[in-house]
Amino acid sequence: MKMNRKQILGLLIAVVLFVPAALFAGNERGIDLYRAEFYDAAKYSLLEQKNLSPEEQAENYYYLGQIYYKQNSDSAAHYFSRAISADDNYPLGYVGEGTIALSKGDAKGAETLFKRAGDIAKKDPSVQVAIAEAYFNADKMPEVNEALKKAKKIDKKYAGTFLVEGDIFKKQDKLGDAAGRYQDAIAADPNEKLAYLRLGKLYEYVNPKYALDFLDKLIQVDPEYIPAYALIGDINRNQGTYLQALRAYEKIINIPGLPLVQHERYAQLLYFTDQYEKSLQEINYVLSQDPDNVVMHRLRAYNSFKLEDYEQGVQQMEEFLSKAPVDQHIYLDYITYGRLLLKVKRQEDALAAFQKAANLDSSKSEIFKEMATAYESMKNYPEAIKQYEKYFEIEPNATILDYHYYGVANYNAASRFFTPEYTGTPRTPEQQQQDDAEFQVYLEQGNKAFDKVIELRPESYLGYLFKGYLNAFLDVIAQSDETAVAGAAIPYYDKALEIMLAGNEDGKRNKEILDVYRYFASYYYVQKDYPKALEYFRKILEMQPNNEDVKQTIEAIEKM
Repeated sequence: MKMNRKQILGLLIAVVLFVPAALFAGNERGIDLYRAEFYDAAKYSLLEQKNLSPEEQAENYYYLGQIYYKQNSDSAAHYFSRAISADDNYPLGYVGEGTIALSKGDAKGAETLFKRAGDIAKKDPSVQVAIAEAYFNADKMPEVNEALKKAKKIDKKYAGTFLVEGDIFKKQDKLGDAAGRYQDAIAADPNEKLAYLRLGKLYEYVNPKYALDFLDKLIQVDPEYIPAYALIGDINRNQGTYLQALRAYEKIINIPGLPLVQHERYAQLLYFTDQYEKSLQEINYVLSQDPDNVVMHRLRAYNSFKLEDYEQGVQQMEEFLSKAPVDQHIYLDYITYGRLLLKVKRQEDALAAFQKAANLDSSKSEIFKEMATAYESMKNYPEAIKQYEKYFEIEPNATILDYHYYGVANYNAASRFFTPEYTGTPRTPEQQQQDDAEFQVYLEQGNKAFDKVIELRPESYLGYLFKGYLNAFLDVIAQSDETAVAGAAIPYYDKALEIMLAGNEDGKRNKEILDVYRYFASYYYVQKDYPKALEYFRKILEMQPNNEDVKQTIEAIEKM
């Protein structure tokens, strides 16, 4: 579903209307967002600020300049200049202009501007830390160390100094040292939010629980700190605790300028928590901003399958597979495509899709179960059986239903030998011998499958009933072969009937019960045990009082 410009504009307006008022209360929130690298959200916050003092306005312009600088925009120099114009005693304005000079290779000019900033704020360690950050981003480590040395001389316990040192260690992959410096920053200032966030990111993958502990502490410092909720959502998403991730994302998703990746992940979380309509809405928003987003095009088709919009899903998946680079295709793409194709009765195409999934990852057992389903829908039961066997080879946790469907496939394969089309076709002795052997294979495999169902759930009627269905074929053989065993289904039907009658208060098992009654009635009639046959015909009539055929059969037996 495509969104027109009016719909997108309406969505954006709705987003803005739901933004917490605290987001735009002074520069602090925007600065927090900038420091956490949420640049667009920081920009929204800072641009909304009104009625600021000259110093506050200079601060506002400086951080806008930093945002544009991080985004490689020419507007950075403009805002740094405006910061100085708003308040020529605001030292960070000169740090900003020094940053621009460094980016142009003017080290001498940068040094002059940084010195001027330091001269204005001789007792403010944050200025020297800002200079250290500028040099750090330019990869000039001697100058970084010199600036940090000056900051420590002003205040050896200033938290910002420890943060930069932690960032340096992190860049060097000295994660233990980095963590130690971030901890030092918290010790120096228990309200230093960025230190908690850095620790959360540091432990995001190596120790998620530890990371979440730091983020919980961060929220205690600032319950409205957006980057904390984003990271909490990401960690829980990676851990598969989707509801916790969703709750975190819902606190921030309406923030203007939130990184688009967060909207992507929110759409995924909505999908994983079965909120498919909402997921589609979020997908459409992301695609309105990033039309070539591969992940969202994929997820849109997945959602269409869940919403049973199969024709649309097929079109979306075909469009995705044709546009996305082949090396970005995953096995689940082809499984979903195959499932969609099955729903629109394109079984051959579905099988081709499932085969591509297997080519990408043959270790995924679900592929072979899907192929079995496709063959079953085509009534090609021998091929379905082969796919089930591949499934069982690699799936250690096959379910009772897996064994049941495998047994049913064998039952259906065996039933071919008792159809009018088969029995009415002459067979050579060799053909008959081959068919008899094939039937025995299906009989044996089916019995084993239903035995497994009984083993896994002996209190269920299902295994006994279907084992009865399968072994009832032997009665047909017994009628033409005196050596065959008649009544092979009886013990299984007896047990199935016992269980079904005990739990049939609402009549939901009537159909299966009638199947068993018909078998017993027919079996005892063929065996010429007419009183017993009459007993079961009467049971059928009790359940189907208008069944004229049964009435006539009962009358005929009673006259015998």
